[in-house]
Amino acid sequence: MVSLRNISSLAVIKYGIARDELPRALIEELRKMEGRIKSELTGEFTTVSFVWDDGEWRFRILNQQTVTIRSGGRNSLGLAGGKLFLFDDRKISIDDFKIDLKERRITFYGMCSSVKNSGDRVFKSTISFTKIHNIEIMKMSSQVVEENGQCRCMLNTFNRQ
Repeated sequence: MVSLRNISSLAVIKYGIARDELPRALIEELRKMEGRIKSELTGEFTTVSFVWDDGEWRFRILNQQTVTIRSGGRNSLGLAGGKLFLFDDRKISIDDFKIDLKERRITFYGMCSSVKNSGDRVFKSTISFTKIHNIEIMKMSSQVVEENGQCRCMLNTFNRQ
């Protein structure tokens, strides 16, 4: 079970809340937790790199524009978001994300639309990190719930460079 302290700490980090009025011990704990996010949930992988800094994710696909996701509102990523999250033909908007340090994953929640159909569809993408035989791997699994209720899923893995 996740403690209230960890939930609160992740909320402070996720939303980039100012820390100047927090107790010193909590500030140090937040610094360590953010250090774990940066070391375990970011990096350069084949064709994609991403960074966590001050409450926002910055993703860059090889030779593409940087995609930024910030907490606290809708992030309209357009077709660049579709490419990032493995749906080249879709426009993606991200409304929220969840950081799970214990399981080493980030889950993004939002909506998507296609060129054929501008209606929004429920979208979810989970990025998880693991190590297999000393090779660090990032797995991205993205799903869209289609109009007919069926789920369209895309999966890709990336090696750390």
